[in-house]
Amino acid sequence: MAEGLTIGLDFGTSAVKAVAMDSQGRVHARATASYPTARPAPDRAEQDPRDWWDATITTCRAITREVGTQSIDSIGLSGQLNGLVLVDNGGAVIRPGLIWLDQRAGVETAALQTHHARRLVQTASSPISPIAVLPKLQWLNTHEPDAIARTARIFQVKDYILWRLTGCFATEPNEASATLMMDLEQRAWAPDLAGHAGDRLAPIIPSVAIAGRVLPAVAEETGLRRGTPVVPGSGDTGALAIGCGAFAPGTVAVTLGTAGHVVAAVPNRGMGLVAGLWRMAHVVPDRELWLGLIPAGGLSIAWLRELIEGFTGGQVSFADLERLVHRSRPGAEDLTFLPFLAGAGTPWNDATRKAAFAGLTTSHGSPDIVRAVYEGVAFNIRACIDAFAAAGVPIIRIHLAEGGARSAAWCQIIANALQRDVHVVAEGDTSAVGAAILARAGLGTADLAALIATCVRIERTHAPDPATAPAMAAAWQRFVTHAGTPA
Repeated sequence: MAEGLTIGLDFGTSAVKAVAMDSQGRVHARATASYPTARPAPDRAEQDPRDWWDATITTCRAITREVGTQSIDSIGLSGQLNGLVLVDNGGAVIRPGLIWLDQRAGVETAALQTHHARRLVQTASSPISPIAVLPKLQWLNTHEPDAIARTARIFQVKDYILWRLTGCFATEPNEASATLMMDLEQRAWAPDLAGHAGDRLAPIIPSVAIAGRVLPAVAEETGLRRGTPVVPGSGDTGALAIGCGAFAPGTVAVTLGTAGHVVAAVPNRGMGLVAGLWRMAHVVPDRELWLGLIPAGGLSIAWLRELIEGFTGGQVSFADLERLVHRSRPGAEDLTFLPFLAGAGTPWNDATRKAAFAGLTTSHGSPDIVRAVYEGVAFNIRACIDAFAAAGVPIIRIHLAEGGARSAAWCQIIANALQRDVHVVAEGDTSAVGAAILARAGLGTADLAALIATCVRIERTHAPDPATAPAMAAAWQRFVTHAGTPA
């Protein structure tokens, strides 16, 4: 039986991923359980928090069956940022949770931009977006005041799971900083921005603090050992940064899950916006995490796959897409794809932007369309990297991870688009791994930086192919022309 493992639980957009990992970064067990997203209107995206809990039970039971209950020393959490859960005095969920993909709060976002932009720059130091919890809360306050009136506690996704596991009502700085309600410099809620949320927001505690321990009744449900310590971990950006090694200066990490994230650790700096980037608290107080966001990173490829299945009536694998990619030349025969299926993130920060193919003609076949989608996301990654460079972030190494990194063809396209080496992280579930690393750091037996150095390993490296440089340079210029200049 394995000894001395920590569990990392990552609540993503479509599923929870769990890993049980030892102190050397070896994964001894893994499990996943999916949950649905409801789309009651085109601009809305909701999930039932009970589905998250059911997925927690499923994955924890699968892990403990494989490695044993007694082998688990601690648990760390990660989760999609900017989910929103309202709970009443009796602990019941009042309405489905609004997740980060929900875009209904456009009017509230515009009002914040008009009336509170200066204050938000002074505190959150990030672009104002309907993704964030603050405008979502304001939408609920206007359109569902009865639900707000009944609310005793306001949770985000992983913090709801922390409460269910331990009874502890808490969050941590990375999660809190994404809401637009936390003072980034003070790492505390800003009372004027928190406003009507008031004391219904969870206290902010360190990412690696032991927030609580697994409750007896929960142990029965999940198969976990009662009393197992649980740390709040981090929002998925902080956790994936840890799991990808974006902790020391110079390492920029790119992850390709449903969204694409480009993250780097930087020293704390004075308040203010950084063009095109989001600023967040990192998991330790001496540095920040800067984020470039591609809302439909891996989602663009999943969308394409489903689209082709709809046309053909048959199943299409990601390997099938790779075969099509290889049948088209770099530059996709002058076809350009703008990957704005869920709005444009870095550097445009425009939730209303739409995806598009530009230059499409009857001469283009399915291989060109597939390659254009892969290249479009790769060029959006380049736009993020350029935003980091313009902000003075040193870029020494680029780490690539998560689902999209399993595609060797896509990794090579990214290397060609960036004209830089990209190093693929061996363990793909980086947010879950990051949560497991934070859980071990919470035990106080090892330094966080040393744990990251030991646990994050590189599987392979893709160098740019010089032969593709002219075609990719021309394709990049087309992408920039069609995407337009950020506001």
